[in-house]
Amino acid sequence: HHCKMYMSTPPPKKVKLESSEQQTNHSVENATASASVTPYSLLASDDCKVQTLTVSDQHATLLISTHSKTNDQNKGSTDSVQQDQDSANATATVVQSLLKLTVVPFHKLLLGSNPVLSTGTSDNNNDVKPEVNLLNHNPEASQNIISFLKEYEFKLKSESGAEYSYYHATPSSVSIQNNVGSTTSVKESDEIKDEKTSSLAHTAHSFFGAFDVELISPADKRQISRALPSLGSALVEETPELYNTIVKPYIKSITEGDSLGWIQNVIEVKKEKERLLVNTDEFIVNIDTKWRSHPPPLTTPREEWYGHPSCAQDLYCLGIVKSKDIATLRDLRGEHIDLLRNMQREGLKAIEAIYGVKSDQIRCFVHYQPQFYHFHVHFTRLENEIGSTVERGHLVSDILQNLEMDPLYYEKRTIVYKLRKDAPLYNLIANFTPNA
Repeated sequence: HHCKMYMSTPPPKKVKLESSEQQTNHSVENATASASVTPYSLLASDDCKVQTLTVSDQHATLLISTHSKTNDQNKGSTDSVQQDQDSANATATVVQSLLKLTVVPFHKLLLGSNPVLSTGTSDNNNDVKPEVNLLNHNPEASQNIISFLKEYEFKLKSESGAEYSYYHATPSSVSIQNNVGSTTSVKESDEIKDEKTSSLAHTAHSFFGAFDVELISPADKRQISRALPSLGSALVEETPELYNTIVKPYIKSITEGDSLGWIQNVIEVKKEKERLLVNTDEFIVNIDTKWRSHPPPLTTPREEWYGHPSCAQDLYCLGIVKSKDIATLRDLRGEHIDLLRNMQREGLKAIEAIYGVKSDQIRCFVHYQPQFYHFHVHFTRLENEIGSTVERGHLVSDILQNLEMDPLYYEKRTIVYKLRKDAPLYNLIANFTPNA
């Protein structure tokens, strides 16, 4: 299969190149043009409400609720968390978004001050649902969080072409001056401003700290459910009967909806062009957004990706098939052996050429259940163990051997996996009664 790689790295390889300057220019234009909803635009809404889903020393996930401006804006979003709290506003269309912050030192108490759920939910009670533990909204805490976040400037790094976009947040020039007691005008000459900004920014980071941001807007019920504090998990033994009766119809209801439109934009290189590593007639390979320490693809020349320090542990790439006929591991048959083998080979080849990491350092695997129902393959550094747990990950090399032994292997076998108890699929499975 013909393989086109968008890259510019030493040493030279026999691939078709597109310069990193061309990549960056196209990507900045596309991302800037389509990012109409930004963190600041949401936070600046008069009716904005912010609640805490999860918070730790280095991560926080916030639920942002605003009212839609028009009938078709943010179509498909639902107020899945706060419906019971705001029954008085039931006629209003509420748009919910997720704001995920990475590296937020010293602000755990502030960002966690308006929790949606109570802590200490009973993981041993199978009947506990998130709605049972909703807490009252605290308007004062919400406003404090909004005021804090509005002190930042959000610079777009990348966006998916659908609801996902990624930013780097740094203290605004106004907040820098306010917090270091400076009276310097921001309209001073560029030379003076640049000199002082460097010093002020350094001081401000000690007060605030910069952080990376993922915005999902609008966020649907499934995305919000995944972001809620876990109510525990259970192992599911999915027999072919269970799959065909419950799981397959559930997956079909999602794939036939409009929630996976962003995948098509990525596959057709309408979006995330700056993340593209390999493009063939059958699949693409790109940089996964979980590789948060990757040099900013929009602004960093590709030759600087080679040997980057983040490759040592955080490397994470994603291969996505172009066919809509393969949703999960269950759909794989003997006819897909060549597709899988080619994706694994070309993905590993591109990673070595672009980043300088050899194939014996890369784990190539598939999730079941996956995060989204369009077949994809994960490429991670051995030191990066995200998503590689034994009850979820399936090595592509093992999948190939299984299909070579039996082309219908994944149609016939029972697959065991971990599933969150608050997942909609878990409730369907819990009510399933197998035939005698």
